Amino acid sequence: MENKRHRIPVVNQSYMRSQQQQNIQLMRKKKGLIRRLSVFFTIAFLLVFFLVKTLQAQGELLQSKKEQLKTIEAELEQMKNTQSVLEEEILKLQDDEYIGKYARQEYFLSDDGEIIFSIPNEEDEKNVD
Repeated sequence: MENKRHRIPVVNQSYMRSQQQQNIQLMRKKKGLIRRLSVFFTIAFLLVFFLVKTLQAQGELLQSKKEQLKTIEAELEQMKNTQSVLEEEILKLQDDEYIGKYARQEYFLSDDGEIIFSIPNEEDEKNVD
């Protein structure tokens, strides 16, 4: 009789099987959901990572181009100044009197009846000593 008391009668085996199948399906759905979410978040992380890297690279490139633009603008300003000086020189060289004066100063040319004396500079005298 003792055996009968310890035995638990199995009631509704079909209900138990259906519950087990539902639990198995639920576990499969959870595993599938976890897999899909992990793949989704991995892809999203990689996408964000590449976007940030691209943004950083373009920021560095932009900074480099800005520095290059500043140097080129400085060169342009210097060339404009040089151009204005050269244009003034061109205007001066169209005047015959200026050409004569320039030739006398730079090339020691003289007019008729002029005598040119070469006076050494103070710097030249120091170099000779």
